[in-house]
Amino acid sequence: MITARLTTEPIDANALLLELGHEQDGAQVLFLGNVRNHHQGREVLRIDYEAYEPMALKELQKIAADVAREHKLERVLVVHRFGRHEIGDASIAVVIGSPHRAPAFEAAKEIMDRVKVDVPIWKKEHFADGTIEWVLADKLVKSEPGE
Repeated sequence: MITARLTTEPIDANALLLELGHEQDGAQVLFLGNVRNHHQGREVLRIDYEAYEPMALKELQKIAADVAREHKLERVLVVHRFGRHEIGDASIAVVIGSPHRAPAFEAAKEIMDRVKVDVPIWKKEHFADGTIEWVLADKLVKSEPGE
C-alpha cells in the first residue's frame, strides 16, 4: 500500500500504524509533525492549514510513490490534516513499513523534506503578539495584523 490522503479529522497515529502494519516488516517508522508553541522566538497560539486540495493530494501521492520506488518500499502512508490546529496537534503523519529500519528512516526524512518544498500547503500562524503570518514552503508569504 502506497498512498496519501488529506483529512480534517485529528490524526490517530496508532490507527495508522495498525493500518500499515505487515508481518514481514522488521521496522515501522512513524513521523508526526506537531504544532509547537513557538516559531523563531515568538509565541504561537495556533495554526490553520489551507490548500487547493486536489493539487495538494496529487503532489502528496506523487511524493509517496517516488520515495517508495527509490527506497524499494511497499508500504508508505502520508496523511496531512487541514483546518485549525491547536498547540500539540499533529498536522502530518508519515508511516513507513519496511523489512529493515535504514530505508524506512531515510524515506520518512525524504518525504518530509519534499512535502515542505513541493506541496502547495499554506500555513497561517497566529502569534500571541496579535500578528498573523502566511507561510508557504517555510517562506513568509504575507504578514497581517491580528483578527
